[in-house]
Amino acid sequence: MMQHSIIFPLPLSIHIGFVIISVILLALCYKKRKYTYELYMLVGIISTLFVYVCKEKPYFYILGLEEMILLALTIIDMAKVSKAAAAAEKAEKEAAEKAAETDGEETVSEEPDENDDTDKSE
Repeated sequence: MMQHSIIFPLPLSIHIGFVIISVILLALCYKKRKYTYELYMLVGIISTLFVYVCKEKPYFYILGLEEMILLALTIIDMAKVSKAAAAAEKAEKEAAEKAAETDGEETVSEEPDENDDTDKSE
């Protein structure tokens, strides 16, 4: 039977398992996309293990403050990334529309005039 900690709701072995899986997934995501918020989340997840290191209250308050700061930094950075991605998508869409308009003008000018004197049926 696993004992549950009064301090943390998960047994230590399960907590360590979740931390390991999270670290692996976030490291892979960071390696692929290089977003800073993934590093903030990585540090926050790893630091949850400090709950088991010291049982004194000031450390829990410090850890809680650190987690709140990391959460705020993560949210702010995610908002920046989202805004930048939306701006890039909008610019790409406008460029595609402009290219489509340019292609449309070229195809119209390449079509033969109806008043053309050459009759190709002869």
